[in-house]
Amino acid sequence: MIISKELCKRYHVAMGLIVLKKFAVLGTFIAIWLIGASIVGAREEEQPKAVYISSEGIQFESYSPMWDTDRLRSLYELLIQCEHGEELQHLNKVLLYPEKSVGKSGSRVGLYDRESASISLYEVESLPVERTLIHEYGHHFTYYWLYRKDGVYPNQLTEHSEWAELRELDGYPVRWAGSKLPFIHKWDPDEIMAEDYVQLFGVGAKPIPDDPKDVVYLLRHENEYIPAVQTLPEVRRYWESAAGLAPRTPLKLPQIERWEPMDASDGEGEGGLYRLVFTSAAADDAQTVQYGIRVAGFSEQGGMPVILTAGLAVQGSGSVETVLDLQALQQLNRFYAHIQIWALEPESHQLMYTPFYMNWYAYHPESGALSATGMPLEKQGLPRMLKSEGMDRWPMAVVIMNGKPAAAVRKYDENGIVYVPLKVFSDDAPPDSSLDRSLDGDGKPVHLRFHRRTVQLQLNAEEADVDGQTIKLRHPAKKMGKEPAVPVDDLPELFGVAVGWDEDGSGMYVQAE
Repeated sequence: MIISKELCKRYHVAMGLIVLKKFAVLGTFIAIWLIGASIVGAREEEQPKAVYISSEGIQFESYSPMWDTDRLRSLYELLIQCEHGEELQHLNKVLLYPEKSVGKSGSRVGLYDRESASISLYEVESLPVERTLIHEYGHHFTYYWLYRKDGVYPNQLTEHSEWAELRELDGYPVRWAGSKLPFIHKWDPDEIMAEDYVQLFGVGAKPIPDDPKDVVYLLRHENEYIPAVQTLPEVRRYWESAAGLAPRTPLKLPQIERWEPMDASDGEGEGGLYRLVFTSAAADDAQTVQYGIRVAGFSEQGGMPVILTAGLAVQGSGSVETVLDLQALQQLNRFYAHIQIWALEPESHQLMYTPFYMNWYAYHPESGALSATGMPLEKQGLPRMLKSEGMDRWPMAVVIMNGKPAAAVRKYDENGIVYVPLKVFSDDAPPDSSLDRSLDGDGKPVHLRFHRRTVQLQLNAEEADVDGQTIKLRHPAKKMGKEPAVPVDDLPELFGVAVGWDEDGSGMYVQAE
């Protein structure tokens, strides 16, 4: 092939321009790197405004004149109120900066660095740092103990890890190792773990509210769409065992037993007063629990919710009763009400609260009644938001038994057959997973009692025994995820119930005999 001199000349000119462009890009990159390096160097050369070194050797450094040695000492004293093990002695530094910082999800107020075992807190002159410190220490705690227990770090976890199964995250768009989904802070397992630490072990670092109603502002998990970690006792036991922490008997999840309007015959006034009765969160009769109650009213016409709060302190494990004034909500005419109950036990530093997806009610102005309903996903605009984050369908269902919210459980769909956990239909189901373990593929039948029925059932069997009579199942019960589950189609014959669903599948209505 013959190439003309003119073509060669054009080729060399073009290649020269490409080389020049590459050098220009490289030069820009080097300039940016040098600027960044000079900033880092300047920070390294800058002397801290104040330093406090704890008895464990943790060095608290302030680069803000607003944080002196006394304030740094108080930050350390707050930190050690969190439950901790030997990992505390392996924390090197806590650094406080007045500047802003940017991370993968945008502006950030804290950062944990595993390599240096250090915590950085930003914007410390304008933002409260205590909650952020507990969260970042949660990273230190979980990185340290997960590696010693399972040989991996949180950012290396897969959905098949022991922690992932205990946390019941199957069906959620968690960004497991190798995920192709874009980073979103609340769906990162690293961040879920750190938030779990705050909820389970960081309560002691928060001041006890003077008024019980302020318990509603104490702590919330960043991700309220996943199962609430306080309702999963085995997650706490997992970390207690790993870190050698003293085991605690967890608080119980308060469940609403009665919710009814009052009238003048009650002798307590009329118009807008409601009696609320719920089960105690106390683990025993000696505990005194502070309850905060938050009621949010959402008008069917949209707009900002109306928020009401109340509180009381009660000793013992008996039912808790209070009266709430909802006149401000009734002005919305037709609305959805969301009731959340917080329970704080100050002695054991434990917090329990009803999840975001529980205790939704529809208000009927004609009767003044509030009827239990599933979470109004569409009305809250949640499906569109969750779909944009990688979740096609919310995997939970709120079970409403005889008009009362009973439980929120994982809903399984296999080839069009819907399954729900068997423990929903056991009067004796414990709050942990011992029922699940009794059905863990050992081939033995399990006996269940539900509303005067006795059911004997075995996984993968085509028949079951109900009150001494053998019935044929449409589909066998089977293990789904980590728990035994039963097909919804077989619930009427097994347990004598009628089952219905709301239009978006988030509410399962069960009418039992």
